[in-house]
Formats: sequence, C-alpha cells, structure tokens
Amino acid sequence: MRSIRPIALPIAGMLVAALFCNCIHAEVRVQGDVRDVRVEVHDATVAEILAALAERFALRYHGSPESGAMTATFEGPLRSVVARVLFGYNYVIHARGDGLDVILLSTQSPHAVPPPPIAPVTVPSRRQRDD
Repeated sequence: MRSIRPIALPIAGMLVAALFCNCIHAEVRVQGDVRDVRVEVHDATVAEILAALAERFALRYHGSPESGAMTATFEGPLRSVVARVLFGYNYVIHARGDGLDVILLSTQSPHAVPPPPIAPVTVPSRRQRDD
C-alpha cells in the first residue's frame, strides 16, 4: 500500500505559498530626485506608496489611509506625485526645509465645500500715493 503522506506535504506547501503570493506581490518602485520623481506601483496601498516615498525622500506622513490597492505610474515633482497618490483624500501638505509633512485627514466627502473666495488686494497706483 502506498503512503499519501509524501505527496500531500509538498502539495500543502504549494497551496500555502500560493495564498501568500497574492498578498506579497505588491510592488512600489521609486526613482529620481525631488524635482523629478517616477513612482511605479502594482497592487500597492496608499500607505505602502507613502512609506516607499518616505524611505527615499524626507517625507513624513500622519494618518491612516484606506487599504485599497492600486496599480499606476506617477511622474513629476515630489509634491505633485504625493497629491496624485492622495487623490480622493482630504489632506494637507506642509513644505519644511528638508522635505514634506503630509497629514491625511479623511477620505473625500461627497459634499465638498469650496473655500471662501479671497478678496482681491488693490494696490494704490503711484499717482494715488503721491497725492
């Protein structure tokens, strides 16, 4: 009588490996410098993308983005890339001397409220100042 055990163990190992393969294949590639960044992501979450940018550049982020995965390529200055990655979120980007601070507030509200209009500043002409 043949034993099933020697065959079952490798099959079980392959099944476990296949399950973990789906979770681990997220990929984030960051290239370039602050003025010209290229980020290629494959099945990566916003948190994974921000973490990869933080490893490469002086970027700090606070808040917890949702866990949905995306596949995309982003190019441009670091600030623009971060803004495109955070499309759909309410956030604040604060430039500091050596990098950026990013504060995630929430996902986008379906009822967005535009900021109030800024009153135009009038500067008196030279003739008005001389009078």
